[in-house]
Amino acid sequence: MSFLKRHYGKIIIILLIVVPVGGLTYYLSQPQAPTYITDTIRLGDLVQKVEAVGAVTSDRDLTLTFPTTGVVAKILVKEGDHVAIGQELARLKADALQADVSSAAAQLSSAQASLRELEEGSRPEDIAIAEAQVENKKAALDAAKTALATAEDKLKNEQAKLDSLTQEAKTSLSGYFGTSSSTIDRQLTVAETALKVYDGVIQDPAVQNILNTTQPIEFTFVAGARKDAEAAIDAVRMNIRPTFTDYRQTLSFLDQTRSAVGRTADTITRAYGVISNMTLAGGFTLTVREAHKTTLATQSTNTQTALGTLDSAIKDLRDASASFDTQIATAEAALAAAEGAKQAALSDILTYETSLRTQQAQLGLTKAGARKTQIDAARASVNSAYAALQRAKANLEDAILRAPVEGTITKVDFKIGEYTTGTVGAINMLGTSPYRIEMYTSEVDIPKVKLSQSGSIELDAFPGAKFALRVQEIDPAATDIDGVSKYRVVLGFVYPHEDLKIGMTGDAEIVTGERLSVLLAPVRSVLQNDAGEKIVRILDNGEVIEKPVKTGMESDTDVEIIDGLEEGETVVVLIKK
Repeated sequence: MSFLKRHYGKIIIILLIVVPVGGLTYYLSQPQAPTYITDTIRLGDLVQKVEAVGAVTSDRDLTLTFPTTGVVAKILVKEGDHVAIGQELARLKADALQADVSSAAAQLSSAQASLRELEEGSRPEDIAIAEAQVENKKAALDAAKTALATAEDKLKNEQAKLDSLTQEAKTSLSGYFGTSSSTIDRQLTVAETALKVYDGVIQDPAVQNILNTTQPIEFTFVAGARKDAEAAIDAVRMNIRPTFTDYRQTLSFLDQTRSAVGRTADTITRAYGVISNMTLAGGFTLTVREAHKTTLATQSTNTQTALGTLDSAIKDLRDASASFDTQIATAEAALAAAEGAKQAALSDILTYETSLRTQQAQLGLTKAGARKTQIDAARASVNSAYAALQRAKANLEDAILRAPVEGTITKVDFKIGEYTTGTVGAINMLGTSPYRIEMYTSEVDIPKVKLSQSGSIELDAFPGAKFALRVQEIDPAATDIDGVSKYRVVLGFVYPHEDLKIGMTGDAEIVTGERLSVLLAPVRSVLQNDAGEKIVRILDNGEVIEKPVKTGMESDTDVEIIDGLEEGETVVVLIKK
């Protein structure tokens, strides 16, 4: 007790400090309940608007240019002139365009005449001409058929002549066939023997030793020539017939055999040169070299003899067949000519048959007169020619500059003789067109804007006054405004306002949609879950429940609820923790 009395003041101070601090610390350490900002689903009207800054414009200040290029021929107004709608202001030189109009008019007249001819039907004279043309085609076809029969007979005769000559040549020259076959076989054997002897000489160890040591370049060519000769011999052996039945075939194989033997002879001759020039060394003595030279010389003589034999056989067969060659060549040319005549006759028949069918069909059409489809086609041609005439007239009209509205000329910016383009040379005028509002909307809003939608604007110069508007124009392409793509919308005033000035600005709006008596929820209350579904959070007895919803039109603040909620339900707009 004495302790309490002595420290009473200090204890009081400690209690006054510790207790509040402890209580505050306990309070702050407790979890805080979240705060919900809510709203109520209600029944009401929803108006969707597109808003932007609008400016007063007018078509009164006009810059008129020719829609085409050309040289100025006439200027019909001057500054200060008052002009009416459609009045001609200036004209370009247009001689070519005028000629196009005349040509198009002539084409129209021709098409109209053709139409009248079809509508009037065929004349007896036309039918008579068509019948005569059919008879001419028939006569031509008959002549072509006669020519074909003649050509076929001649072709048979020429073929028989050629067959007879061929058989006569075969019979007359049959004695050469067996002889030639035997000659070819013997001379190929001579060539094959010569190559074997060549191989024996080259494969001699003494020769190989010298070749491997000195490696003469000439031997490389000899080895290549030996392969070519062997290949030529093998080709003849592989393709030759057991017996010959045709002298041309026989001559061909004789020529092939001579070529193969000639290659062999060349190989032996080159090999002889290589051996003769080889340096004597080791086992390659003078005696060995001379023996090999003698061996190769013998084979060279054999191959040359074989070539002579083949040349003689070739000459004999050529001499014996010379007369047959001339006769058979003449017969083959006659046969080819007969075949050509036959093909020409067949082609003529096909041509005349087609021409006759066409002419007969034309006769039938002439007798039948024009069908409705033909008249319709002719009428379509008239329409096409009329359109071409209108197009030519339109091009000519492009060379004339006319006043689009009533007004006063303020400037003429070209002279007679000057060349104008779309950007060079113009006439300025002040028209009497009404004022309009021009506004630029975003990519998000432009799909909502349609022609004839209503709107309004509150101009800064007339605070509190709203001027009724209606959408008149929507640009199809975007315009770059400070680096942002926007779309120009032009609205006309519902009532005239002559007290306005060009350039006045204000807040403009377009009513793009309206829903009457629908369920409304705050735009901020509609969310999207991970599955991409639209949901709204409902507060039910302190518990937050997510509900899927189907939405419709929306404004800046509210959205239409089509399905998922009922009037009076409490929705969570924001949760503060």
